[in-house]
Amino acid sequence: MANFKLFPFVIAAAIFTIAQSAGAVGLPNVPNTHHNDHHKLYPNNTNLADAFWGGKSDLWIRLRFEDVEDDFSTGHPLDSTENADAMVGRIAIGYTTGRYYGFYARLEGEFNRVLGEDRAFNLDDDFRIPPNTPPGGLAAVPAGLKPPKAGPPPNVPAINRFTEGHAIIPDNNFEEINEAYIGWRSSTGGCPNAPGPCDGTFSFKLGRQTIIYDNHRWVGDVVWRQNNVSFDALRVDKSFRNLGVSYSYINKVNRPFGEDSIFNEWKMDDSHLINVSYKFPEVGKLVAYAYLLDFDNNPRTPFEEGTGMAPYFVGPVIFDSDTYGLRWTSKHQIGDAFKLLTEFEWANQDPGDDANSRLDDNDYYNIEVGGAFKIARKPVVVKIGHEVLESNGRNALQTPLATIHAFNGWADKFVAAPGGTTTPLGGIEDTSVTVVVKGVLSSLIGPSKLVFQYHDFSTDRTYNAGGNRISDYGDEWGVLFAKPFNKKLLGLLKYADFDSEDGFSSDTQKFWAMLQYRWK
Repeated sequence: MANFKLFPFVIAAAIFTIAQSAGAVGLPNVPNTHHNDHHKLYPNNTNLADAFWGGKSDLWIRLRFEDVEDDFSTGHPLDSTENADAMVGRIAIGYTTGRYYGFYARLEGEFNRVLGEDRAFNLDDDFRIPPNTPPGGLAAVPAGLKPPKAGPPPNVPAINRFTEGHAIIPDNNFEEINEAYIGWRSSTGGCPNAPGPCDGTFSFKLGRQTIIYDNHRWVGDVVWRQNNVSFDALRVDKSFRNLGVSYSYINKVNRPFGEDSIFNEWKMDDSHLINVSYKFPEVGKLVAYAYLLDFDNNPRTPFEEGTGMAPYFVGPVIFDSDTYGLRWTSKHQIGDAFKLLTEFEWANQDPGDDANSRLDDNDYYNIEVGGAFKIARKPVVVKIGHEVLESNGRNALQTPLATIHAFNGWADKFVAAPGGTTTPLGGIEDTSVTVVVKGVLSSLIGPSKLVFQYHDFSTDRTYNAGGNRISDYGDEWGVLFAKPFNKKLLGLLKYADFDSEDGFSSDTQKFWAMLQYRWK
């Protein structure tokens, strides 16, 4: 990276550190019922004071350095905004009470600050509509970025970025309540081999909460960014031996940008998440889901249903939609030295009743096959995947509630400038290879993980944009090295390099170093 800042890099490398223990290379499957219940195995009290004071606190501290470089061609309107770097610190403090006749409560607050000089376009109060203007007014903006005389400017993100003078790093200053809910869970009164009361098979949570289903592809908490996504929702879970049923009613999505951002939330009209899973012993897991999203208007933006600028430059995105799908995952031991890993998924997404009538449905496919084995006594996992987000020529399949950083490359080239998912009008075909090696140099440094991934991106359907006919988005490679120092302290270095084709975007390089301490 030509303009890499040496001093912050040395600081970050000295700090060393971790991204998020699970999210570094793609997120593992979660159990879809009773997931993320901090009260798990807490005693069920009949005295309210004992229940309140018999809970547990938790602490999550994360320090991260990020460097971004976008390589625009000479004379490009944004060639003065190619670089950004930021050192940011996040603290999350939570407390979960014990149970009182099955009831309990949780409260968690988040706090983040940019440390030192802010050299990034954060998408908080530095993003305005009408856009911020430089000295001299819009006359000082390059001709290619000037808004039209009437109507919403087609490239407001670019104008804001030009006036801010930096590339995008969407981590800003904020303080907010991340979780605040009341829950209840049935108690079975005791389990074999358990020291006390065990968890029951029925639970609910009402209030602001984290919701994750499966591998974060459709519903996640965007854990990579400093401000985690949470939902104002009612969630109900019930399990019957190997069958799990989960339902969530969503009232609002609290997004990663904080209260100062006009894109801080998505209000929902009538949105439902339904996830049903069944475990076939020693065979695999089948999941059926229905994610029915109905967005409301965000009064802080002039755009329909708060979708941001995306409709003006890549076609309609983040529209009301009904998505139905099936997902299969399995692990099969073959002999003593090889484990076969498979993942197959299909879904269909149909625009909802409030979406533009000209929009049509699209399919989603994902096929991933891999193996786990050992080389020189080091555990190795190799996966080959092919993921398709279809396009019909008018709109493409979207995943607005996903933890998008875990998919389609770490450089985040398929994330909208104002945040959120934005599958381009041509859809996405992503062919990838991922290699994970554990215990590299273990005799010298102890446990560690090395990850390499490569993505080849193309369109599902060729389309025209900015005078270019786009059929090939480009390719990307990334490498990550993570080191746990103990059960609470983790470290990570991570790099991604995207090479654009067909004028789709700019070549982009990103580097991260993080330190994370988590006590729970």
